[in-house]
Amino acid sequence: MKFRYLIFLLICVVSLAACGNDKLGGDQPESESKVPGSALVETAEAQAQSSPNSPSAASTEIFVAQSAARRSTLTGFTRARNAMTLVAEESGRVHKVVADVGDTLGEHGLFAELDTTFIELDLAGNRADQQRLKSDLAYNKKEMDRYKALVKSKNAAQSTLDSNVRAHQAAYQQLRAKQIEERVLSERMKRFSLVGPAGWQVITRYIEPGEWTTKGEKAAELGRYDVLLIPFALTSTEYRALKKQGEFVTLTLSDLNKQIQAKVARVSPGFDSQTRKINVDLEITEGDFDFRGGLRTELEIDLPDPGGAVVVPKSALIKAYEEYFLMTPDNQRVRVVLLGSADDGMRRVSSPDVRAGDKFLLSP
Repeated sequence: MKFRYLIFLLICVVSLAACGNDKLGGDQPESESKVPGSALVETAEAQAQSSPNSPSAASTEIFVAQSAARRSTLTGFTRARNAMTLVAEESGRVHKVVADVGDTLGEHGLFAELDTTFIELDLAGNRADQQRLKSDLAYNKKEMDRYKALVKSKNAAQSTLDSNVRAHQAAYQQLRAKQIEERVLSERMKRFSLVGPAGWQVITRYIEPGEWTTKGEKAAELGRYDVLLIPFALTSTEYRALKKQGEFVTLTLSDLNKQIQAKVARVSPGFDSQTRKINVDLEITEGDFDFRGGLRTELEIDLPDPGGAVVVPKSALIKAYEEYFLMTPDNQRVRVVLLGSADDGMRRVSSPDVRAGDKFLLSP
């Protein structure tokens, strides 16, 4: 009985196992797909198939690499547009000085006056001599006319008439010499006033009232400050880049934190034998600041990068293993070195395999 009972239990166990195998291996695909997390897997696969970043859907828009510019900042200082040394043209005692350092010369440009006492006395003596000679000339003319009549009537000798004619001509020549001398004295009288260009400012003053000054001695240094000049020394490359900026260039007054417009005033046709640079002067004609010398100005010039760097959009760079790559239109990676940022969100990169004008994918 026990043996038969064990056989019955064994048959039941085998039957139950067969039924379980049929349930696992039956035609029920739903049971196979309904494993835990299967819904997340299906969603991920669907997103991967529709993702724009997949190789099959990658953007084919391209861009052209542009040469990177290296910004060079040159510093200069303002100075007077023109400058001159005012020199005394006559010797004399300084009577008065009407302008001091920093003052602007008036409408007539008068800076100082010298004592004119002696030149006025010379003029007075000259004019007195002219009056005497005019009187002598009038008398000699009357005598000459009278003797002409007497000689004509044969009542006087011809030699007497000749003497009167000679005396009349001598008086006339002396009068002419005195008139010329008066013009010279009058001109010298003007030069006892030290006059400069109207509107110019006094930079340095060398004389004081009561001081004796001699002919040729410096009286003052004057400058024209209604227009400012800024000299620069440029290389040939910098000068070509400056010309590309057009008629007007932008300067920065670093001391005043202002930007102003300037234009090229003059360019030296030669060059400095020591620096091998070209002397270029810029001028400022207007601005809302005090025009004076010594203001620091900065000129920025964009020059081609000497290392051959180019600028590319940020989206074109691929970063992998701490390195950066660009992708060519035929899906070839080109390794580049990231140098830094550029204007407008661009990036400066360098590579021996990348040149300005090369084409790459914009969004690989």
